[in-house]
Formats: sequence, structure tokens, C-alpha cells
Amino acid sequence: MARSAFVDHTDRYEPDDPDPWGDDARRRDRRATVLRLLVTMLVLGGAYVGVAWWSSTHLPNTVSVGGVQLGGRSPDEAAATLTRATTGVLATPIVLDVPGGDPVQVVPRDAGLRVDVERSLDGLVGFSLDPTTIWSRLAGSVELPLLTSVDDDRLTAAVTALKTAVAVSPREGGITFPDGRVVVALPASGRALDVTATKLAVRRAFPDTTTAEAVVRAIAPRTPATTIQSVANGFATTAMSLPVTLVSGPTRVELTPADLAPAVTVVADGRGGLTPRVDAKAVSALVASRLVVPTRRAVPARWTFEPGNGRPKVLPSTDGSALDIDAATKAVVAAVGSGRRTVTVTPTTATPALTTLQAQASGVGSVVGEFVSVLPAGDTTRRADAVRAAAALNGTFVAPATTFSLGRALVGKVPVTGQEGASQVATVVYNLAWGAGAQLVSSSSRWSFDPRYPAGRESALTWPEGDVSFTNDSPHGMLLQVWVDGDRVHGRLWGTRRFDVRTVAGARTAVVPSTVVTERGAGCRAQAGSPGFDITVTRQLVPAGAPAGTPPVRSEPVTTHYEPQDTVRCAP
Repeated sequence: MARSAFVDHTDRYEPDDPDPWGDDARRRDRRATVLRLLVTMLVLGGAYVGVAWWSSTHLPNTVSVGGVQLGGRSPDEAAATLTRATTGVLATPIVLDVPGGDPVQVVPRDAGLRVDVERSLDGLVGFSLDPTTIWSRLAGSVELPLLTSVDDDRLTAAVTALKTAVAVSPREGGITFPDGRVVVALPASGRALDVTATKLAVRRAFPDTTTAEAVVRAIAPRTPATTIQSVANGFATTAMSLPVTLVSGPTRVELTPADLAPAVTVVADGRGGLTPRVDAKAVSALVASRLVVPTRRAVPARWTFEPGNGRPKVLPSTDGSALDIDAATKAVVAAVGSGRRTVTVTPTTATPALTTLQAQASGVGSVVGEFVSVLPAGDTTRRADAVRAAAALNGTFVAPATTFSLGRALVGKVPVTGQEGASQVATVVYNLAWGAGAQLVSSSSRWSFDPRYPAGRESALTWPEGDVSFTNDSPHGMLLQVWVDGDRVHGRLWGTRRFDVRTVAGARTAVVPSTVVTERGAGCRAQAGSPGFDITVTRQLVPAGAPAGTPPVRSEPVTTHYEPQDTVRCAP
């Protein structure tokens, strides 16, 4: 059976109006609802923005920065309040405890530390629509630290300025020997401020606290305690353990540790070690003062003259005996640091300064200079002075390369200032050196000419200002022979002749006649005057024994100036 198709004949309502229920009134209601929603959203949004704006211009009520309450203030008010509140922080010193020392301090403001108000308030204000930020500003409790900044150069300078107050030099140890005892002083470390680390400690302390700890570095002494103790147990103990005994023949002398202690020291060597030292000079003085044994003084060779002021003759030298202080000193110094405490001291032969053989070989064999000066008749004082001066000079040996000084030879024996007796001997000595060809060193002519002396070849003695001196520049010795016979002062200089001496006296120039002065009265003393003039006398040195006409090897002009002396006549 055929099946027929199903046909739905249900009536369908197809309205012409798509919103058959939305009349005009309902449309108006819907618009009003939307409008109200929009207005509400605008109002709420505006309020939200207003709250956001207000929160951007005022700090939250419960905000504090570095413990300073700033709630509800505007940014400017908050900045001013924070600035005022931190003024004391900048002026309050930060006390730095120094390990093992007195505390020091740094004033933050002076050290370049400051509170950075702007950075400290950053983020607390400023417009934001973030509800979390707004809610935090309105209802949150904010506690923030103070932020700081620093002028590093000023902080460095401030901390560096504390170095002297903090620094302690290390105490070096040592060993001393009071009264012969060994006393050890152990070393101690010093300290120095670590500027970089201490700056960091100051930065960490500011502004929250007013105390911090300075950072110091230990400075070790140069010589460690172990080294000092080792030397004390070794050398020092040995040096002060027992006396050192000096033995010289039957003589025995003990030098106790207390005697030796002033000469013994232990000094740092600069490399961390210690060097024991024994002062040889102090030991030498100690030995010389304590060890007294028979000795004999050495007597040098000297000259006498044959009877009648004849030729020189050598008087032999005599050896002496003496302690060899240098050898004894070395032995004692060695004994101080060793276990051997006995030192044998043997007297040695003392050689005289001039032995007989040296005197005999000195070349004193012939007269190389000779001069005679006439004493004024009746002047007993002058003659007596001349006799004493001659006796002091007679037999004086002038070694090669040495300088003879008349003033030094006579001082303390004869008046040597302004005394005519000594000055007359001075003229004799000057002419001996002149005639011998010796090197003339100094002389002082008289202020006026005296006809008893050769013009330009005389000298006074006004020691120490004026002297007569010469140097023996020959390889041979020279010997002075001076004596007074009657009214004459005689002088000879013995040696080995090297030169024949020619004396050339020039003409007198710039002559000023003597003035005649007449005086009256019992005190008048007549005086022969003398003219004033200048004169040059030349000494020419020719090799000894050279033929006539041989030119001089050296020519030495000497110019002398004389002042005129008045002629005094006594009137009745």
C-alpha cells in the first residue's frame, strides 16, 4: 500500500511588526533605563576620578616616613614637615666606637650626608586610576624609610680626618739590661683606621641610628715577640750570666754583668730581627779604667847639641810597654756573647813616635838656614823673654810635610802677645825658614821700621792673630837650634839643603819722612824716628849647588808697608 506524504496544515502567525509588544511607552522606558545607567556610571566614574585625584594630592592619613607622621598633608606640606623633622638628624653626631680606644664621631651634615626628601616621598602622591593604589592611599597604613644621599668626597674627608685620633703606633719590644739583669719588653700591635670600611659603617647607620663601629686594621710590630724571646733566652742571658775576668800576669779583674750592661744593647735590624751589639768604645774605657798594670811610657828620640852650640846629636829613643787595649776590648766583646768568660791580656811593646833609627835617617845633617839678631843694649826684660823663647824652641824637630807654628810652640811658656823678646825670636825663625827655602805660611811685620831688622824680612808675634809659621815641604826633617849669647839671638835650621836662596831687596817707595816732635817734662823719652815706606823683597830659590846664573825654580816677592814713626826730642 502506498504511503502518502505528511503535510502540516497548522496555521502559522507571521506578524508584520517584528516587536509586536514594544509600543512607544516601553521604548521610552528602555531608553530611560539606559540613560539612568549611563548617568549613574558617569556619576560613579566621576566620583572615582575625584577620589583618585584627591588621593593624588594628599598623603594617606596613616602614612609615616622615617617615623615622621605625614598623613593627610599635601606633597609640599609633607616635604616641609619632613625637612623640619630631619634637621636634628643631620646635626646629631654619629658616634663611632673604636675597638680598644676612645670613641670618635662624625656629624652627618659636615660629612656630606643628607636626607633625600623628594625620593623619600616619591610614589606616595601622583595621579593613578589603579584601584589598588587608590585603596591603599585611602585605607592603607604606609610606613616608609628615609632615603638618603651622600657627597662621597666630603664623607671621605670627614672619615679620613679621624685617622690621627684612631691611630696607635705599634709598640716595638726590646731587651734591656738594667743593673746587669735581662728585662724583656714584649711588643704590641698598633691600629689604623680603615677609611673605606668605616665610611660604609657610617652610611649604614645614617639616619636610623647615632652609633656605629669604626673599622680598624691591626698593625703588627716589626719584630715579633717570638724573636725577642729567642734572643733574650740566648745572647742576652749568656751576656749577663757571669762576670768576664781579665787576667794580666798576677793581676785579675772581674767585669760584672752590671759593669758590662751599659755597653750591651739589642737593636732591631729593620727586617724583623734583632742584632746584639757590644759598644767597643765603652768596653775599651771600662777595661782601661779597671785593668791597672805596670806600664812604661815610650820616650821618642830627641836631639841635643854638642858643647858650645855645636852640631846636633841624637839621644836614643826608649821603647815602652803598654796594654793593648784594642786587643783586650775585642776579646771582652767576644766573651760577652760566648761561654768563655776569661780574657788574658798581655802587655805589648809601645813604640815611640820617633825612633832612634828614624831620627838618624831624618836628614838632619847640615845647616840650611842661619840668622843672628842683635838685642838692644840694656833691655833686660826683652833679653829674658828671648832666652825663655830660645830654650822652648831649641831642639824642635819639624817632620816632613808638617807645619811649624811659633805661637803654638811658645804659648803657655813665654808671653806671645806684644812682647818684644818673643817678637825678636820670631824674626830669627822667619829668616831661618826664608834662608832654608821652606814654604812660608804666615808672618806679621811690625807697623814701623826698626833698623835692627832687615827691611821686609822681619816679623812680630801677636798670637793668635799674628803668627810665624812655615811648612817643611822637603822629604827630610828639619831641626831648630836657637840660643841667646850676650846681646845676640842666634838661630840655625838643620836639615838637607835643597835650594840656594837669593834675596833681592827692591828700592823703598812711597817714602814718608819721620816727623820731629819735641816734648817737655820728666816723663819725656827720646826716640829715634823712622820713615814710612813700602818695600818688596823677593826670595829666589835655585837648586842647591847650581852654577852661577842658573835661573830660579821659584821666585817669591813679599811686599811690606811701614808707617812713619815720630822722632821724639826732649826739651829741658
